Amino acid sequence: MSPTVQVDIVLVQHLLSFWDSQGIDITPVWSLLSMTPAQPMPPWVDADKLKLAHQYVAAQSSDRLLPARTGRYLAQRDLPLSRLLKYSENLSQGLPAALRFMHLSVGSIHFVISAGEHKVVVRAEPHAGLQLLPQQLLQAVVTLAEACHQVLGSGYADHDLTVSAPLESAHIAELNDFLIPDVRAGDHYTLEISAAAWQRLNPRQQPILYVSLLRDFDRNADKFQEQLRLYSELRRILQGCLLKRQVSQEEVAAQLSISVRNLQRRLKALGTTYQALLDESRQTIAMRLIRDESLPLYEIAFMVGYAEPSAFYKAFKRWTDATPGDYRQALTTETNEA
Repeated sequence: MSPTVQVDIVLVQHLLSFWDSQGIDITPVWSLLSMTPAQPMPPWVDADKLKLAHQYVAAQSSDRLLPARTGRYLAQRDLPLSRLLKYSENLSQGLPAALRFMHLSVGSIHFVISAGEHKVVVRAEPHAGLQLLPQQLLQAVVTLAEACHQVLGSGYADHDLTVSAPLESAHIAELNDFLIPDVRAGDHYTLEISAAAWQRLNPRQQPILYVSLLRDFDRNADKFQEQLRLYSELRRILQGCLLKRQVSQEEVAAQLSISVRNLQRRLKALGTTYQALLDESRQTIAMRLIRDESLPLYEIAFMVGYAEPSAFYKAFKRWTDATPGDYRQALTTETNEA
């Protein structure tokens, strides 16, 4: 099983800090992310949970520029994207390298580079099988544009960078007043970089530091992927155990051919516990089953391992800030409207 799409916790911390600074009540966000401020943070957050957090924040704010403000804020943080671009020879060297670590700088966004004679186009799109909000895509493209603008610095010229987004003209006008890079309407969320800007030398380049940073990021990325593979395998096994109603640590350890103590050590290295992973697996299955309106809610409760429906309702409220019935009704309404 391939690793699920995850977002590095450092990026999530920056998002929480910025949203809080914008006057948004982030208390419900902790629940949406399956975290609490009082407990140690996990090494990553599931991309689908972060989408729910973005959805909540968008509903709480009437500021259409919030995704762009967030993007500018992230570009100014000491994240891999900005660090690599800062010390690279030029954008043509630094940007392709930085895009390999974008989960650390913008989240669950995939970027595709297309080079032409007069410009380079960088297109933002979701990872395969993942749905994202327009706000997330706009935020990611703005982060990229702002980071590139910082590298070009005083050498920046008109039309070096152009952001394209499928937005109405009034929104485009607001973005042009807010951002230095040009913004125009388009079919996709992209950043266009002129051929001259793509090759322009960075006066602050530091080749030795750049290579050192790249080596560190590569090493950490390999460790991140190794942990994700283990995490995904544990989730797969635990979800299977849930459906068979055999969810003891002994059962999971046996399927991995390791001892319970070894299982606990691995979970600790992942920054989680068996109970937290069990709760997460129950949530994953429940969110899938609740879309099937032919299944009674009490049956879903039983299928995910709750002997009493009331315990399931309480857990579901904690996961989504809604009761199972209200959540299912909202899904039905959303489908009908679509």
